[in-house]
Amino acid sequence: MRLLKLLKTHRYFLLMIAAILIALWPLTFFVLTPKWDNVDAFLPYRYFLSDYLWNGYFPFWNSFQLMGYPAYADPQSGMWNPLTWIIMLFGKYTMKSLIFEVLFYFVLAGAGMFTLTKALVNHKGIGAIIGLCYALSGLFVGSAQLMVFLAGTAYLPWCLYALYNYSKYLSLKYLVLAALFFALNTVSASPAFTIVLFYIYVAWFVYLFLKNIKLRNQLRKIVLQGFILIGVILILLLPYIASLIEFSPYFQRVSKLPYYGGHLLNNPFTLVSYISFILPYGVISNSEVFNITDSTLRNAYFGILTLFFFFYTVISFYKKKKVIIGFLGVVFFLIVAAGGETFVYRILYFLPGFGTFSHPSFFRSYAVVIMLLMAGYGMKVFTQKNQFNYLKRKKNVFVLSISLLLVGIGLYLNSREEINAAFQQLMNLTEFSALSFSTHIIFNLLLLIAIIIIVLQLKHWLKLSFITTVFLFAFLDLGIQTMLTFPRTISYHIKYDGFKTFFNKIPNDIHQPEVDTALKKYDDNNGLIAVGGIWHNRSTFNKTISYNGYNPFKIKYFETARKDSSLFFNIENPLFFFPKSIKTDTSSLRKGLIWGVENFEHVQESENQILSINVGYNQFKASVVNNSKNSRWLLLNQNYYPKWKAFINDTEVKVYKVNTHIMGVEVPPNGTYTVLFKYKASYMVYLAILNIIAFIWVFIYCIKVFLPAKKELINEEN
Repeated sequence: MRLLKLLKTHRYFLLMIAAILIALWPLTFFVLTPKWDNVDAFLPYRYFLSDYLWNGYFPFWNSFQLMGYPAYADPQSGMWNPLTWIIMLFGKYTMKSLIFEVLFYFVLAGAGMFTLTKALVNHKGIGAIIGLCYALSGLFVGSAQLMVFLAGTAYLPWCLYALYNYSKYLSLKYLVLAALFFALNTVSASPAFTIVLFYIYVAWFVYLFLKNIKLRNQLRKIVLQGFILIGVILILLLPYIASLIEFSPYFQRVSKLPYYGGHLLNNPFTLVSYISFILPYGVISNSEVFNITDSTLRNAYFGILTLFFFFYTVISFYKKKKVIIGFLGVVFFLIVAAGGETFVYRILYFLPGFGTFSHPSFFRSYAVVIMLLMAGYGMKVFTQKNQFNYLKRKKNVFVLSISLLLVGIGLYLNSREEINAAFQQLMNLTEFSALSFSTHIIFNLLLLIAIIIIVLQLKHWLKLSFITTVFLFAFLDLGIQTMLTFPRTISYHIKYDGFKTFFNKIPNDIHQPEVDTALKKYDDNNGLIAVGGIWHNRSTFNKTISYNGYNPFKIKYFETARKDSSLFFNIENPLFFFPKSIKTDTSSLRKGLIWGVENFEHVQESENQILSINVGYNQFKASVVNNSKNSRWLLLNQNYYPKWKAFINDTEVKVYKVNTHIMGVEVPPNGTYTVLFKYKASYMVYLAILNIIAFIWVFIYCIKVFLPAKKELINEEN
């Protein structure tokens, strides 16, 4: 009985979660796999972390991509994300792990929007509808291949919920909750979301400060708790911040991107993409009018019925202050999402943090959140005033249905073959549609008409309540739109079973069979175990060093070497090599060259030998012979980074940056030596331990103060 009461109490929330997972059934039941960046980037980044940890090593240096970089400092790798830690407790991060994490963000988004809406309108049914519409909106199904975008959008309503309740009660527990969600957003989302969230937090506290400026005690409390908020955030983000500070002098993208001529303004959300608010299937057509924006960033659909309630709120309550502010917020964020199409983005470019990220279309997320919250408010008023009675007027419903049906039939007859082709593409999960923009629109409209008719008939036959009817409509509407979008922006048409076989085949330890081969042969294709769907970073799974890879997180020296062609001279050589001559401006592309050092007398043809090479976890070892009477340069074909230490016969020697971006040491004369390059950043291990303890402590605190007591739970059930 107790369980039944609990299920009844939380039925709207549970139905919403079930609806989200059902709509995403190809992932939920491990039929298909995610695609693009999720598989080519976030999967290998996380697999690398898990592989090192499960082999007993801290993931300092990833030598399997772009000639190496400090993996723990990559803000998009999931290194400091508690969710990633929990997943990795159950084994190495595989395709199953990736699917789970992607689904988690969909569910988290719905739960967050449900919680925020319920707090604002005090209605669980409406909260479930708005949560469902948010989780299956174009922000998620349209951008599903960018897991860091999913995370940033999923944590947003939770952050707003914590801030709203803190401003309402000025309670420490909501302050800690706000700090926790800010930290979770930071370690899991794209840095762009963190920068915007920082400004939201600042604006919120400025508002509270001004609101209570005449109340000295309240003001003192807000200021004090503001410092507590900063303190908790800093504690939770300590290793994340420390690693970024450490790496920032060597990162290629710390400063602002150029406003013109670069990729800062790529992928705006322009007026032509507004069609997605009504008919989202249209924006994934092959029409050239959408070419300015990638297909994953054009969709802002959140349900036709919720869009109606948004406009209902604006029209019916346009004099209310909160409605005016909300509407202005929507307009502002849509203007910002347009990027360089307006002057506003140019002004924001000068704010600290702005100008370091591209894809302005992601600002549409904030507009959609506001629109959904306003729709929730309008829905509640609509319900209270019993204004849905007009739906019971059969005459109006019949006329509306027939009118829409006639329009649909007329459009259908004008392009019967293409509409049939659209059905076939839907059934076959065709990734790239060759159909015209008009066919996409017509097909979307026909489906929408069919949903309206089906839901109205079900309401009449089953005597459904208004909330149940709207929830059913939202589920069918957004569920079908999700399936229309699935093959283009969510998943490959590749079976999950193939990846299970792939992860069983790849080596468990570092696999470097040919250490004396030129590095140019170590790319993502040469003799590596592969599977369809993973097109980049294959070396990471095979645990083989590589100069190739797909990661925006690059050491700046590597990027310089790529641009001035130094890279191509270096990869003519194996992992370790003794240079034979000095590179000049007229040197042809060949191995054995050195440049960028002072002691050129230590470069000459001589009987130097490399007896053996070992590629280890966070280290490289070589046994070498220098038969010369002078010291000789020995170069390691890995990116230079100051945390690398070198030892020759256990004696530390200086590591030099040579050949634009790689490392070198001077080997003493006349002897056989063991040369060891070892990555040392022990302080990061201690920070990681403290970080885990801090997150556990904050989680326990939040569970203790927010988990309803037994007495409260009984009251809620009753």
